[in-house]
Amino acid sequence: MMAAVLAGLCASGMSFAFPWYASGEGIWGANLMTHDERLQYVKRIRDMKSYEECTAFLDIHRKEIQERARAQNVSLPPPGGSPCEVMERMGRFSGKGAACPDAK
Repeated sequence: MMAAVLAGLCASGMSFAFPWYASGEGIWGANLMTHDERLQYVKRIRDMKSYEECTAFLDIHRKEIQERARAQNVSLPPPGGSPCEVMERMGRFSGKGAACPDAK
């Protein structure tokens, strides 16, 4: 599934964009966040400079959301894929990975 998404982004020339994150609705735990928190999350993810910075932020976010869920007695599904891994595969961090799967 992730490969298909990545291939589609590459084919469309939009490999730098994350349209499913732009609204903030695709964030794990978005239903426990305010609109402003979702927008801030999107901005922070977009501004990440390294895979390590991104995964550290994602770990903190997931812990905070788990705490909110417990406090509100809300069940959440397990987190899905990692936007950090997608960005790394797309070559977003310091030239790691290829911009597209078939990039030479």
